[in-house]
Amino acid sequence: MSRRLRCGFAAILDPARSMHTQTVLRALDIYKTLFAQDTVEFICCEDFGSVEGGAHAADFLVSQGVDLVVGHYASNSAMGAAPLYAERRVPLLLPTATDSSLTLGRDNVFRLCANNHEIVSAVLALLPPGEAANIKVVTDGSAYAHNLAAAFKGAAPGVDQGGESVTVFIGTGTRTEEFLQACEHSNDFILTDDAACAHLAIPGSMRAGQVRAVGFAPANLVNSTAPCVREYVRRYGETPGVFFLETIAALEIVSQLQATSTHYLADLNSGSFATSLGELRFVHGERQQDTLCLWSNDEANTLCPVQLIKTNREFLI
Repeated sequence: MSRRLRCGFAAILDPARSMHTQTVLRALDIYKTLFAQDTVEFICCEDFGSVEGGAHAADFLVSQGVDLVVGHYASNSAMGAAPLYAERRVPLLLPTATDSSLTLGRDNVFRLCANNHEIVSAVLALLPPGEAANIKVVTDGSAYAHNLAAAFKGAAPGVDQGGESVTVFIGTGTRTEEFLQACEHSNDFILTDDAACAHLAIPGSMRAGQVRAVGFAPANLVNSTAPCVREYVRRYGETPGVFFLETIAALEIVSQLQATSTHYLADLNSGSFATSLGELRFVHGERQQDTLCLWSNDEANTLCPVQLIKTNREFLI
């Protein structure tokens, strides 16, 4: 395909609002340098990480005639945006939005990361058998957090039945930091996707190993030799954080569609794509195989990656 592709890019664009914004925008800039070469026109749009912001961003991007959209990194904004893209048949590539409902009943949504069901399974696997009753689930009140909390209770009916030795907190990175700062008890904590990163500020009073998280893997555990990772290190003197490879991979798919596709939706549903995350295929909108990562706080109260967690997605679809 020779014509220039119009790609919408929706995210929280203000670094003061999200600890992941800088990584995402750096990924976009590196992608433009290494891959795009003026073959893709980007229309960037702020979605504020909210349901309402996502709906407004989708309305704007559709009005601009985009061919497809990369982004809505927060599940809340993706939930607000997805219905309009489905109505207009606009392909949506989700680098990091994990809410399981986003792909259900839609053939235009393609997720590059784990979903809520896999996050729940990975968290529950951290506990000894029969310990679900010792989990207390706390959320930041958002629609996404409510859905993930419901998934926990659906998978383990004993959750929130009186035990409180382990607190699972579901919320954005910023709200997770606020929650941990407000905690004075000695519970163990398990955090989820958005909060699982080295940038998370953990109170100095926490003991090593008190805070664990299940979320995305940093680039150095997945593909440390990828050209985009090497370029990031060259430019910024550090390895990229979470969300980087997912962003790059979504954009690499865009380039492959621009070069070869005449029917984006058909090719996304049936094709295979070589990316910095590996060879990707989508089955019912879900990446066929994926991994999560277990994180834990060290003696310096830095949240560090411990190990990759293989998902059982092939059995869930």
